[in-house]
Amino acid sequence: MKISQVRVVYLDGTAGVVSNDVLDVLIATGKIMRFKRCDGWVDIVHSGARLRDYRNAQDYAGPERRAPWPKEG
Repeated sequence: MKISQVRVVYLDGTAGVVSNDVLDVLIATGKIMRFKRCDGWVDIVHSGARLRDYRNAQDYAGPERRAPWPKEG
């Protein structure tokens, strides 16, 4: 089984490649600035810890596959 790898840019500007599981942890802990999807880069907005998602939700008719965003507290 091939593990999917995702390109990321850390807060200090260095680049790396991580697995999807590690990407989830890096986003939740605020350790990256952006990551790359097949359709382009996604910037992380750290104030409020939300993704700036450039995809148009109306264009996608398939099931939701993303994990829910971690709750604060």
